[in-house]
Amino acid sequence: MESLSATHKRFGQRIKELRKDREMTQEDLAFKVEVDRSYMGFVERGEKNPTLAKLIKIARSLNVSLSELFRSI
Repeated sequence: MESLSATHKRFGQRIKELRKDREMTQEDLAFKVEVDRSYMGFVERGEKNPTLAKLIKIARSLNVSLSELFRSI
């Protein structure tokens, strides 16, 4: 079974992929999610475990559903 840390890293890569597909910077996404840019960096590197409320804001900011956000994780 994959470790939690590896899952966080895969999830962070998914956010980064979606963000780049939308030609957004970390700062752009962080502004929309109402967090600091450094926090988004931690999430994208799998170093932070965002709350459900933050996950919803991330999904909305990327214009995807929560299920789409977690696709292939």
